[in-house]
Amino acid sequence: MSLTPLCEADLLQFEDQLADQEKSVHENFAKLIQLYQRFELNEQALNKFEHKASAMRIQSDYELKKTHWDGELAELKKQFKLLDNRIIAAEQKMSRGIPDDLLIMEKMIAEQELIVADQEKLNQAEAALISHVREIDIEYGKQQEKLNQQRIQPKTEGLTNIAEKLDELRAAEQKTKLKANLIALLPILGIPLLFDYLTKNFGLLSTQPTHSLITGHFIFLIVLILVEIFLADKIRKKASVYLASGYLKTQLKHLRQYATENQRSVNKIENTYKIKLADIDA
Repeated sequence: MSLTPLCEADLLQFEDQLADQEKSVHENFAKLIQLYQRFELNEQALNKFEHKASAMRIQSDYELKKTHWDGELAELKKQFKLLDNRIIAAEQKMSRGIPDDLLIMEKMIAEQELIVADQEKLNQAEAALISHVREIDIEYGKQQEKLNQQRIQPKTEGLTNIAEKLDELRAAEQKTKLKANLIALLPILGIPLLFDYLTKNFGLLSTQPTHSLITGHFIFLIVLILVEIFLADKIRKKASVYLASGYLKTQLKHLRQYATENQRSVNKIENTYKIKLADIDA
């Protein structure tokens, strides 16, 4: 059965399951492990969503910068156009011949020198602008390459933590089982010992003195067998539930916190970029 992403209803359902005393500790651990596995899908979806948001941010920043510098380039072209008009006007004046008036001659020479100086400034401004635009394109290309690398090798910290958590839960289940078995030995052995003690010390059953382990403690053996048949599993289950209850509730609390943080990150991206996680291809 394929897993689906975790939702709040799943957490509430598991919370109710923990309150059900009929559920075994193994069932509860298995369910919690499954919930963490499903939360791993939420983390994977968030990684993809963050990648999409980063791509949109990079594209938006690039287009914004390009729009600005395209405007600067358009303004520079207007200035070149005005300069071309001044050059044409100066050439037309010169085509009429050298004027006799010295003052007019000096003005024409000054205008030509000014045109040359302005042309040099515009050429320098154009070169600087082209260089800046080239730097923007190069930086955009680097960001795209870095983003592609991140897509090939996505962020693994959160996913690694989940893998460690799954190992921790499996180890905790085995540890709980071992502790429960040890604790269950107390009543499983204690009840037969109590019956054996009562029958011997209060005369509840007449027996002949014997040094045989079996005949000397047959009440203990009979009660032990009965306890193992009718009570042992219930005792072990009760002990397991008692030991695991607090741990499972704590782990559920942690999972709810992780899920809340995951959803908060998703909401932030959706509100910032006006896109929905559901619209991103799985």
